[in-house]
Amino acid sequence: MERKPDFKAQITYFSSYKSGLTSPFSSGFRCVLRFPFVNKDFFCIQNYIDTELVFPGENVTTNISVLDNIKDLYNGLDFELFLNTVKIGEGVITEVYLSST
Repeated sequence: MERKPDFKAQITYFSSYKSGLTSPFSSGFRCVLRFPFVNKDFFCIQNYIDTELVFPGENVTTNISVLDNIKDLYNGLDFELFLNTVKIGEGVITEVYLSST
């Protein structure tokens, strides 16, 4: 069963030099989100819009499904992306879908 996205975001993945990652990310990629207003990690699924692969150092627009309940999302909210303990990018919410309010 495919999850409905909670929000759309613009993400900037860090370069290989900064993140240590060299392989591309594919649509369906799972990672951890951290928001500035809560001391908790949220697992998520990213489904890229208009592309299937994103390389380190690139920007992408994506639909994100959070695998836990989260409230208080709004347009312009920033967040960080982690793979294990490595910060791999940053993003900003551009649209919150009704299902997440």
